[in-house]
Amino acid sequence: MLNSSNFNNLAIGSLMVASLAANQGAFAHTRLEIPTVPEGTTVGHAQTGRVFNQVVISHGCPPAATRQPTFGTSVVFPNAISYTPIIGVNSNNTGATAGLAGAVFTTKPASSFYSPLAGIGQIIRTGGPWEYNNNKADALGNVDGFWAGGKNYDQSISTPIDIPFYTHAITITSASCARTVTFELAIADVCNDVSTPSTLATDEQVLYWSPIPNFSGVPGAPFGTPVGDATRSIPVGPKFSNYDGYQDAAHTFPGDGWGSPATLTVIRNTTANPLPAGCTGNGGKGDDIFVFPSAQQINAELPVWSNANQTGTAYWQ
Repeated sequence: MLNSSNFNNLAIGSLMVASLAANQGAFAHTRLEIPTVPEGTTVGHAQTGRVFNQVVISHGCPPAATRQPTFGTSVVFPNAISYTPIIGVNSNNTGATAGLAGAVFTTKPASSFYSPLAGIGQIIRTGGPWEYNNNKADALGNVDGFWAGGKNYDQSISTPIDIPFYTHAITITSASCARTVTFELAIADVCNDVSTPSTLATDEQVLYWSPIPNFSGVPGAPFGTPVGDATRSIPVGPKFSNYDGYQDAAHTFPGDGWGSPATLTVIRNTTANPLPAGCTGNGGKGDDIFVFPSAQQINAELPVWSNANQTGTAYWQ
């Protein structure tokens, strides 16, 4: 559960309200500033093999008429070394079968499609909106994401919050028929110095942008909530992780960000890395791959701890 005194210590004193300058266009939710990158790109950071990017928090928690100030965020990328991500393949990505609607679960390992298998995203420790931050790492030291927070930003009178980070250059496996690989991120935006434990939190305290792998063949799917939401095609069903997001404290109605994660799509360089002969997906143009963090990884790594490896002081759970 959230320890408000611990998280509040990050602010060191009274809460501050500030506005941030933004250098991107309008974002509807919490998304990446650069959601699509070419395979192997390093965009100005060839010496490090990394790509500069930003998480963009476009607004605070509901209600829409009086948005709550954003106090911090937690970001997790899929890890395929210490965990087993859920992977879908779409070979007919058009019309009614576009995106996840046409994806089919595969038991092929992540290495069949891309590398590296972990260490995809890590925070830039200086120059961001929050002084207090850290990376997140698995037991082997692979960096899987980051957190940042410690003071309130009132976004009702300001522009989006940008959190700078690096992604490592992604290579698509040459023997695969993948033309794109899309990573689905788990993100939790904590609002107004929340002191409500996640087991009771509503969208007004923590706004989750949750990856929900509801596509054909996924074990345990379809995931949903006790009530569901027919207008959003959210079924009645079991939760995916402990951090799916809800409108109500009883956790029956799906939250605003349920099944609406930020994504990072890597596009194959078919000049340097051509498709193998015999690929038939999408009319011979290759398959689209979707990679979700496992529920085990989200449950372990989305909470905020003082140490990168989920030890030390628990700031938010």
